[in-house]
Amino acid sequence: MGLFGRKKKIKNDSNREWTSFEFVQFLIKYPDTSDEDFDMMYENLLGEDNLEKDMEYYWKQRLAEFFITKEEFKKIKKAFNQRFKKIRKLAQAKKETDDIVKWAVTNTDEQISKEKE
Repeated sequence: MGLFGRKKKIKNDSNREWTSFEFVQFLIKYPDTSDEDFDMMYENLLGEDNLEKDMEYYWKQRLAEFFITKEEFKKIKKAFNQRFKKIRKLAQAKKETDDIVKWAVTNTDEQISKEKE
């Protein structure tokens, strides 16, 4: 909720390119974003996948600033790591499905019959 009880609008820009740090910042700011949108964002990740490292850096800063306790940090870290695993699994499943579709499209019935023999 935003000011005066209005719901905060989320700009859907999941198709743009994201750095690992931007991805983490977005996830922190908008945790209720759908897994499908996070999957699209993950596909457009620039550079290395440093999600855990960037998340840990952000929350350690909050811990140092006394915005959260060590216990809260542990819970947050666990929750985020579970979400990152889920996002990666979705991305992997989508890639595998795409690979199967590409294989099916490029292989004719004749080629499939030859492979069975």
